[in-house]
Amino acid sequence: MFDNVTDGIKKWLIGLFASAIKHTSRPEDRVVAIRWLSQSRDVVARDIRTIDKFKQLNALINSRTAIVAVANSVAEAVSNYRKSNLPWSMKVALPATLAAIPLVGGQAAGIAAFGGAVGVPVLLLIFLGAAGITAIIEAVVTSPEAQTHIAEIIDVIISDERLRRASAEMKAAMKEQPIDPTRFAMPVEEIALRQHLLDMNPFDFERHCMSFFQRAGLQAWVTPKSNDFGLDGCAIHPDGLMIAQCKRNATENKVGRPTVQQFKGVAEEQHAHRGFIITTSSFTEDAVNSAALTDRIVLIAMDDLVRWHTEPPSFDSGRATGEMSV
Repeated sequence: MFDNVTDGIKKWLIGLFASAIKHTSRPEDRVVAIRWLSQSRDVVARDIRTIDKFKQLNALINSRTAIVAVANSVAEAVSNYRKSNLPWSMKVALPATLAAIPLVGGQAAGIAAFGGAVGVPVLLLIFLGAAGITAIIEAVVTSPEAQTHIAEIIDVIISDERLRRASAEMKAAMKEQPIDPTRFAMPVEEIALRQHLLDMNPFDFERHCMSFFQRAGLQAWVTPKSNDFGLDGCAIHPDGLMIAQCKRNATENKVGRPTVQQFKGVAEEQHAHRGFIITTSSFTEDAVNSAALTDRIVLIAMDDLVRWHTEPPSFDSGRATGEMSV
């Protein structure tokens, strides 16, 4: 991918940023850094003057102590580039390459002298561009399943006003290694589809179920790690948070009232707009009666899930088409 000296330098710089963020002491600081990168990428991609980009990026860096620490770490590493493990050809080319960064306010924005250079990280972000900043985000989000927009998911979790009533513990559970939903290929014939759903790996089943929320245009993700809330997936609806529990049960293993009651409690305590229980089996009569006591819980049995494959739900009202079969 990196075939020439310039690309090699960019790869090195991406590694410096990613390493600085990964070595922050607190997990919440890494989340802040990912959000900063996402915002910086938006600035770099704008069709505005370089000097305006410089000012906006500089303001973003100075907004949080954790970001300043990351920026200083990168600046120090760049100033010591001669002692780095860069190939000799890149060490020779580095000053001239960075000196080619466009002019800022009539002065060369390129880094002719690295020691103590003011604004070095800002200039490096401009040099890397939106694609380079995306590469940093991808390097920081280390889960092999994660895709680029995971950074935006984390940003939603920590800043979206619709989640303000969820507890800190719930937000921590939601943002712990979020994974993109995946729509897996499914048989067209109904009997084969049902069997395929029953045979799926439980985690793949969760990702498949959450793909219907994503396909409907909602920001959706899977929470792969166990947590005290029993969350398997989350989605952001215009009316608020939607949470999901996905149970790939054998046909005869119906979901009972205790499961519904527990999940109903989570939905109510966390002020979720809707809580979905999706299963490859069905629900007991007591479970259905328990869910009917609130409008927060939606039950999706195998018949409903099969219907989703031919009639994708829209979630327009926060509920879903074809729901609550016993």
